[in-house]
Amino acid sequence: MQPFLNPSLWELVQFRTTGRIRSLLSSFTHPRRLVISILGAVLAFVWLGNAIASVLFRESYNPKSFQIWMTAMLTIYAGWHLLRVSWQRPDAAIEWTPAEKMWLMTSPFRRSELLKFRLFTVLSATTIKAAIGAILLLPDLPIPWLGFLGLWTGLAIIELFRIVCDLVATGLKPDAYRSMRAFITVSGAALLSALTMNALELTRISQSTSELPTFIILIKSGMHVIQDWFTTTPGLIVSAPMLVFVQLILTPTLTIATAAEVFTVLLMVAAMAGLVIRLDKWNVQQITRREKDIRNFNELQRAESECNDLKDWKLPATIFQKLGGAVTWRQFVGLQRHSTGILLALIPPAILSAIPLFMPQISDQIAIVNFLGGLTFYTFLLLPSAMKFDFRRDYDYLLLLKMLPQPAWRVVLSQIATPVLVTTGFQLGMIAIAALVRGMSPGLLLASILSFPVMNLAIYSWENLIFLIFPQRLKQEGIEVFLLTTVIFTAKGLAFACVFALMFAWAMVSGRIASQLADVHGMLGNQRIIFGVGVWISIALSGFILTRLAARQFEKLDASMS
Repeated sequence: MQPFLNPSLWELVQFRTTGRIRSLLSSFTHPRRLVISILGAVLAFVWLGNAIASVLFRESYNPKSFQIWMTAMLTIYAGWHLLRVSWQRPDAAIEWTPAEKMWLMTSPFRRSELLKFRLFTVLSATTIKAAIGAILLLPDLPIPWLGFLGLWTGLAIIELFRIVCDLVATGLKPDAYRSMRAFITVSGAALLSALTMNALELTRISQSTSELPTFIILIKSGMHVIQDWFTTTPGLIVSAPMLVFVQLILTPTLTIATAAEVFTVLLMVAAMAGLVIRLDKWNVQQITRREKDIRNFNELQRAESECNDLKDWKLPATIFQKLGGAVTWRQFVGLQRHSTGILLALIPPAILSAIPLFMPQISDQIAIVNFLGGLTFYTFLLLPSAMKFDFRRDYDYLLLLKMLPQPAWRVVLSQIATPVLVTTGFQLGMIAIAALVRGMSPGLLLASILSFPVMNLAIYSWENLIFLIFPQRLKQEGIEVFLLTTVIFTAKGLAFACVFALMFAWAMVSGRIASQLADVHGMLGNQRIIFGVGVWISIALSGFILTRLAARQFEKLDASMS
């Protein structure tokens, strides 16, 4: 029987796994990264402790609700990939590193063998995800090993579906792709609008009997609306493929029917993998045909190519030279090329944060407070992962950036200028809408305008500092990437909680300071002014320190070892 992987590629997998584990351990024990390594270990310990406590002490979820939500989450995850490729056409369906292109593509391997090698890498990370998920869901799994198998096959199908979406999107002709984009976008927008309207109505009804902030009530209402939709006929039809895996996860006993379910899900994974291999062959043929027929590109492709041609761009002498010159301009050009994807990333935080402004049953002051809280939360949560127009997309160009005749701090500021400016512009636009719809006091308006830029500087400096400490290629896959991402995500959550705790403590302290300074000057006795100035200074100081740390790390970075 022919093995799944070519023996030489299997040996390569073993060597790479061993090397990556050693590299990961070496990076965590490096003297310059010792503090971050200790912090990562503490966060991992906290995460594992919370997971163990959750497994040991929490009660199991309601089986019916658990089935609905598991099916919904898997379906939404798969649907996101479909929406992603319909909104922004991927540059390539299968990502290969420069080293893989140099050594594997020129070696005597068939395309199908190389594709199996890539699928093995993807599904290896899926195994770790499924194992962690099964541990967290132990109280809800009647048979743990079946639960793990159901999770693994479900996540594997989604990963393979992601590759299928990329292959189809990059292989379709322009007319067919535009038709697919229009159909999926319109359908998704219609469904999202209907769910949003239902969530708003439920929020309006629930708000009269709840004291929670509006955006918290909105989140709860949205979850309730989503759960209800997946019990309707359209929801059941859309989620039917994922229901097979969830039923296997919740199987209470081992029977002949269980064996049939196991065989079915494994057959689905194998069939999807076979589909990926066949689609890849079709994709290569389509791309090759288009490259050979490049002179006959249709008008839309020529327009897109000319729009992205750098010869038609001119570097504004004043603005961009002040912000970092060609380094900032290069990131801005990348932003322009991915403008549709950025627009898609800005829509969710804009809608979610603006909803309280259009709820007439709440007062203007409460609406503005909920709006600012939601804007801060959703910006912090959603935008940094989308605005990767900085060091995080320049893994392969770190050595070139270090060769620039500029000090490290200027290179860092030039790299993060584009995401900071775009995020700030988005926030200021939302604040302008809020001021027009609900009105804002001059003091609060000024505080918002001054606070968001320094907050964005701190956030993107933090993101780039972490990247420079543990550099990884954009869209890189593997176990070490998953583990590192988990630790960083946990760190962000703890940092967000610590910030709120410190703000609460400062609110208490600022009141005492204001009462003591009231006799010195009337303005100094205003607690809001003392609180706002203290928060702004803290955020600005954090941004400055993080930027300096990122510059220092960039200066010491050995790009040849990345």
